[in-house]
This record gives sequence, C-alpha cells and structure tokens, in this order.
Amino acid sequence: MSDDDRAALLVVDDDRFMQDFIADSLGGLYAVRCAGSGAEALELARQQPPALMLVDVQMPDMDGYALCREVKDDWDISDTPVLFLSALDGIEDRLRGFEVGGEDFVTKPVNPRILQAKVARVLALQQERHQLKSQAQYATTTAMTAMTSMSETGLLLEVMKRFNQCGEARELAQALQESLALFGVDGPVELLLADGDNIALNSRGPASELEISVLQHMAAMDRITQYKSRLSISYPHARLVVVNLPLDDPDRCGRLRDHLAMLLEAAEARLAAISSARLASSRGDAISGTIETLTQVLSDIDHKQRQGRADALTVLNGVLMRLEQSLVGLALTERQEEALLALVREGLEDVYGSQQAEAGYQDQLSAAVNGLQLAIHGGR
Repeated sequence: MSDDDRAALLVVDDDRFMQDFIADSLGGLYAVRCAGSGAEALELARQQPPALMLVDVQMPDMDGYALCREVKDDWDISDTPVLFLSALDGIEDRLRGFEVGGEDFVTKPVNPRILQAKVARVLALQQERHQLKSQAQYATTTAMTAMTSMSETGLLLEVMKRFNQCGEARELAQALQESLALFGVDGPVELLLADGDNIALNSRGPASELEISVLQHMAAMDRITQYKSRLSISYPHARLVVVNLPLDDPDRCGRLRDHLAMLLEAAEARLAAISSARLASSRGDAISGTIETLTQVLSDIDHKQRQGRADALTVLNGVLMRLEQSLVGLALTERQEEALLALVREGLEDVYGSQQAEAGYQDQLSAAVNGLQLAIHGGR
C-alpha cells in the first residue's frame, strides 16, 4: 500500500526519540509525519490536514492542550481528532483533554499494540462521524427551523413527545443528543442498557473514549453537578455532560439545568418502557412457542389414542374370528361351543363399553386441541 492510500498521521512531540518510536510503531500501517513543536504542527496540519494528530501533552511554548484548542478553533482542521500522549492520566488531566476536544489518552511509556488499537478505533469513529454528519446536520437544521418561534417550555414538550415515539434505545439516544442542539448546548450523552451494553453519542456520532470516561466519572457525583461551563446530569441509566453553558446569562443557565434534568428524566423513563416492552415481547414469544409445542404434543396424543382404540377393536374382532374357527377341531358339543363363545362375546362387549365411556373424554381432548390450534393459527 502506497503512502497515498494510507491514512495520514501527524505526530507532535519535542522528543526526537519519541517521534521515531511512534513513527516506527505506526509506519507500517499509516503515512506518518512528525513535528517538534505546536507551531510547526499547526503549519503542517494547515498545509495538509491529517486524519489524526498524536500530541504530546508536555511541550515547551505550546503544550498539547493549547495545540488541541488551536486545532479545534481553526475551521479548516477542526474535525481533526487529537489523541494525547502523556505520562499523566488522572481525572483532572482527562477533564482538561475533554474540555479542549481531545479523543483519548495514550499513556507513556507507550505500548505499541495499545497505541495501534487506539489509533484504529479513533479513525473508525471518525469515519462513522463523517457518514453521519450530513444526516445529523440536516435533522438539526430542520428541527431548529421548525421550532425557532417556540418557547423553551414548548420545545421541552416537543422533545418529550419525540422521546415517546422512540421504539429503540439507539433512536432514543440520538433524539436525546439532538435535543441538546435544540437548546443551544453541546456535549456527550449515554444510555446504559439492561444487558450491560451502552450507547454513547456526541454531536458528530459515537462518543470518544475520553468522553465516556468523563461521563462515568461525573456519574459518581451528585445528580446535577456544575463546574464552570460544564454541567453533568446523571440518572441510573441515562447521563449527559454539557460543555458550553452560557455563563454570561445566569437566568438561562438556571432554566437549562431544569429543562435538561427533565429531559434526562423523561429519557430514563422512556428507556425503561422500551426495555419492558422488549422483555414482554420476548416472554410472549416464549409462551407462544411453549403453547404451540404443547398443542402439537396433545394433538399427537389424541391421534395415537384414537388409532390405538381402533387397533384394539380390530385385534379383538380378529381373536373372536380365530376362536370360532378353532372350535371346529376341539370336538366340543354345540352347547359347549355356544357357552364358550357367549363368554368371549360378553368380555368383548365389556371392552367395547369401556372404550365408549372413554370416547367422551377423547372428544373433549380433541375439542381442546382444535381450540388451541385455532387460537395459534387462526390469525395467520
């Protein structure tokens, strides 16, 4: 594969050894360029935008966070994902990286296999975001146009109405994410599903690992937590973090906290309803399958019992005929023959009578089987 066919990566580190190490680790998979400073990296990125930037956090003049902020503020390269290289990986470092728009951290000393895996994941997420971007922009623009004249309360009711129309968890997560844009704020959202899986989205598509870690960390705090321009709201199965509260408008900030808390509570309730409906459907399918199996078993029993009764009568009639034929060779008197045959006929009549008594129960079983079959197949 030529360099033109491979994704272009830009490694930014003031340590020449680290540049070479990263380039050797990724060079077989990607087209790697290196820069020794933030200023050089910006120049190279603006000349030829890379698919991904790997940025050392601790650099002189312009550190990794400042460089990431410059990238995100530049319209032409703002979509470029940034993966931080750092020996620091505490929650404060992650929050700073999250605040400036980074994707994730690769801790030093760098493990090449972990590095390759994280780069591959970020590039895959970025590709998915590009595919969803036009669709999301269209949906948001249409919704904003339709709701421009609505009050915030009316907007809140419309969004809740949309939540109630969602039949799948992913559709609900997308509606929750898009509702943030309708209120003029941005940030990741996450829904925790009953099977232990999760759906985490940002305005561009799937949330980054860094955003997910921040959501998880903030969930351990109070239900509503505000730190500067960041607002975290957490319910047991629904979370969101807003990164751009309008601090210059305290009244609107207060309304947003209330509205977003109600939105998330509504999303939590809708997610529970979706999970319950899915569980009920699964149980209904299981019960339906069991009833169908039971109906088939009862039908087989009914058929075999009827066939058994018919076979038994045939056998008994055959025994009587063979007995009558055998009497010729026994040299019995006519009275003895008549007495013996009368005894056998009485026994056969008792058997016939017993089978006739059982026939009523057999008919009830047949009627029950027919009723079950009609209930199962009647609507098909």
